[in-house]
Amino acid sequence: MKLPEKLVERIAEKLIKDLYETQKLIEPEDVFVFKRKIIAIFKEVGEQERILDEKTKETLKEKLHTLEENNLDYRTAYKTVRARLAEELGIYTTRRERMNHITRKIRDLIMEDQSVEIYEEPQIIRGKIRDILMEALKEEEEIDKEVRERIRAYSKKIVEGTPEWNHLYRRIYEDALRKRGLL
Repeated sequence: MKLPEKLVERIAEKLIKDLYETQKLIEPEDVFVFKRKIIAIFKEVGEQERILDEKTKETLKEKLHTLEENNLDYRTAYKTVRARLAEELGIYTTRRERMNHITRKIRDLIMEDQSVEIYEEPQIIRGKIRDILMEALKEEEEIDKEVRERIRAYSKKIVEGTPEWNHLYRRIYEDALRKRGLL
């Protein structure tokens, strides 16, 4: 779940607007720096997912002969290997787990950053962060659902996880982002 850069910026701006400007739960010393720190959290989580995907592909590439020999489905193997690697590396893979993880990281940033003044209890701040992130998650899930439906509508069956499917997914995903003004 690598969120588009503009969506991440919009989330960071909404967090600042709601937590600082509207509800006065926190007060960052420098709003611009605070926004960059929030965006950095999303980038870090996105980089973890990229590494996970690369390791999954490398593992499958090494075992491709075994997959072909045993007539195993690439998609199933991809999901299985990815899940195992994610568990080993301690990486959250579902969208909701990831958003909860990001919520905790942002809350921790707020609680530990000496340049942020805190005016409310951590659990209340966390709840507000979670609400904003879940709203963004719903939008991202709608985009993902739309993309998957468009791929399923193709007359040719394209197997998820294959390079062809990944390329098509990215292309349609970018198109959906453009329509929403997020690219």
